[in-house]
Amino acid sequence: MAGECSAHPNSSPTSRLVSTMTSWHASSLYRWLHFCCLTALLSFSGPAISDHEHSLTLRLAGTPESFGYTAAVLSHALRAQGVATDVHRAAGNLPMTRLEYMLENGTLSAAILGRTEERDRRLLPIAIGMTDNLVNQRILFIPQGTQAAYDNVHSLEDFVRLNKVAGMGQAWADRLIWEANGLAVQPLDGDWRRLYRMVASQARGIDYLPRAAYEIAAEWPTHPDLAVEQHLVLVYEQDHILYVSPAEPELHQLLLTALSEAARSGLIRRLAREHYAEVFEPPVNLGERRAIVLLAPERAHPVIP
Repeated sequence: MAGECSAHPNSSPTSRLVSTMTSWHASSLYRWLHFCCLTALLSFSGPAISDHEHSLTLRLAGTPESFGYTAAVLSHALRAQGVATDVHRAAGNLPMTRLEYMLENGTLSAAILGRTEERDRRLLPIAIGMTDNLVNQRILFIPQGTQAAYDNVHSLEDFVRLNKVAGMGQAWADRLIWEANGLAVQPLDGDWRRLYRMVASQARGIDYLPRAAYEIAAEWPTHPDLAVEQHLVLVYEQDHILYVSPAEPELHQLLLTALSEAARSGLIRRLAREHYAEVFEPPVNLGERRAIVLLAPERAHPVIP
């Protein structure tokens, strides 16, 4: 998930200068200055960055949606600290193990991921919720024609009694949460994207694929062999956080300050609601679902909402 910038130049000195010029040459200068100011206004959407301010390159990965959101949050947060950014999409939608490897070796600068103790050891965490809790509200992809099995679920106990098996990537942080709540999980090593076909086939022992609200809002049109479960949202109190490459400790410190202020000011919440507005529209309808609350395992280092 890149940010735009805006400039609002102070035109009063220029106006005073132009008002003293009456010759044809002065008029030409006025038109040139007016064009420069108008170009600046149209080219930027945030405060101008002065020459003494910093600039840095960020290398991110993900789907166009996730890359766009991460880029927007980091660019806006850093801009508020006087830092300009040059954001590159260094890779597309990667298997999780590959993404973590690229973070660890410095090929990628940062990524939004679920928090685990192993990632905390290998990467540089910033324990601030990055999606305004949209990622930890999970909606299910299910096979077509199986909705009736979920219609009478009103509690975690009801859901456990279904004896349904979730498909998840081996490295997903959600797996520990599902298991801690007595829910069956079949982890998949390698490319987790195979799970879409495995759920649709109804022949691989996997009954559903839980996806973040914003993920399923983007993905459902491309998976006509799957249905979006209509009534439930599985919720837990553990937003995803930003992990920074250990090859960039200075960036980690800079983003720690920038994102702390972005959370305090409400910037992260505003960007999440703007970028993922479709989660409140059909077929996701996030605000109209029955919440099944999952307890997250105890953590030594909780995520700051």
